[in-house]
Amino acid sequence: MKIGIEAQRIFDPQRHSSDYVAINLIRSLQKLDQRNEYFVFARPGEDRSSLLEASNFHVVEIPGYNYLHWEQVQLPRYMRRFKIHVMHSTANTAPVRREVPLVLNLHHINFMDTHDRTKAETRYQQLSNRYRRWIVPRVVDQAELVITVSEEEKQRILNRFPKVQASRVQVVYNGVSEAYHTVNESQFAMIQKRYKLPDTYLLHFGSTETRKNTHRVIESFTAVASRISEVGLVLTNVSGAYVDSVLHMIHQSEVRSRILVLESIRQEDLPRLYFGAQLFLYPSTRESFINPLLEAMAVGVPVITSDLPVMHEIAGQSVVCIEPTDVNLLTESIISLYRDPTRRLVLANEARQLAQDFTWERTARQMIQIYESFK
Repeated sequence: MKIGIEAQRIFDPQRHSSDYVAINLIRSLQKLDQRNEYFVFARPGEDRSSLLEASNFHVVEIPGYNYLHWEQVQLPRYMRRFKIHVMHSTANTAPVRREVPLVLNLHHINFMDTHDRTKAETRYQQLSNRYRRWIVPRVVDQAELVITVSEEEKQRILNRFPKVQASRVQVVYNGVSEAYHTVNESQFAMIQKRYKLPDTYLLHFGSTETRKNTHRVIESFTAVASRISEVGLVLTNVSGAYVDSVLHMIHQSEVRSRILVLESIRQEDLPRLYFGAQLFLYPSTRESFINPLLEAMAVGVPVITSDLPVMHEIAGQSVVCIEPTDVNLLTESIISLYRDPTRRLVLANEARQLAQDFTWERTARQMIQIYESFK
């Protein structure tokens, strides 16, 4: 059986989270599946080492003028050229016209909500979201099977696209890489020096998207800092200028020296960054699967997150769930958990145990069954 996997951006050094999902899935498929023949379709890129070929795994680099031309014109041509039997599109969008069954990974449909757009969106992000809003309703209706990442997101998809039968939407959980289970103190010491990390810090993956709640995390930290002198805050994915603007708005600029902003970090350093944190803060107001939550759980970092169905679905009782818009509650939850090492240890152990179930091998086995159902 010839299986096509669309992984357009896997050789792009500036990969998205869905690209890492594709890479981890493909690597696990290579270890497990010797029966079928795979064709991984990607755009040429600088980081060609991110995925190696195997005897039954062929990497096919397809040129294209832009995202739309690559996916809607070039990809169907190459599917025909290699006589693909089933096509797996891994990142929310897919060709509208094709001659084979489509398995569509719809990680989330946040881009369908226009009310949560922010002025901080780049021109590229604006164009990408417009493309998704145009293409996704069409391919969701056509796909033989839609794969999503949680029961919560499945229900959102069914509510948004009422023509889609529930039997055509299947939940396949993402995995967590082994590196998150095996990180240690010496590995952390190495990156602490590299990034000048404080000895004691809270960790938050920031964003200018309103739903990620970074502005409230910063506001909460100013209150935490006034009561716990030794703790700092480490933020990623936002600029120092953004942090400065939030602090200026709430008249707390004096706390700036205790906030470290990492505007870029190596992917291989992420497990070590989690490892050094006292707490991981993830109070999003809306999420689909929450890979960062699972990664923190695997490392054994206590988590404060939002009281959302998807958080309970994945993490159970191993994390602290709060109302994400309540800054005072977030502050008190941070202080209470930080000052209770026994509870932190209990939560960390429970979280590690739960995270053991989320492996890329399990994800790959489920996907092989799905592919072979189209024989």
